[in-house]
Formats: sequence, C-alpha cells, structure tokens
Amino acid sequence: MGFNPKDAIESVKDIATNAVERSADIVESAGHIIKGDVSGGVEGIVASSMDIATHSVEKVKEIATGRGGDDDLEA
Repeated sequence: MGFNPKDAIESVKDIATNAVERSADIVESAGHIIKGDVSGGVEGIVASSMDIATHSVEKVKEIATGRGGDDDLEA
C-alpha cells in the first residue's frame, strides 16, 4: 500500500493529540520539581518526552510506508 494523504492527515492529528496529552504529564512532572522532587520530576519529563517521540516516529513510519502498526510485526 502506498502513501495515502487522508491517512497522513489523520496520523498527524493523532501525533498532535498525543503530544498535547503528554504535555500535561510534563507539566505535572515540572510541579514535582518545584515541590522538591527533582529526580522524580526529571524522570517523568524524560519518560513523557520519550513517549511523545516514540509515538511520533511510529506514526511517521506508518505515513512513509503506508502500513499500520500491526502490519509491521515480524514473524
């Protein structure tokens, strides 16, 4: 299956939605830092950032290959 512009737009919307949802976790982690839990706050920020990046890469891969996540599984 090739590139489908409609699917690409949906994937970009999904990336943006996920990033906005995860940004709330980043703000919460920043609050932990302000309250004195620097280690826990930084850990939360890094984890949320990595989740955003991982999700974005997976979606971009789907856009580029025209395949969904389940089609990519290796036997």
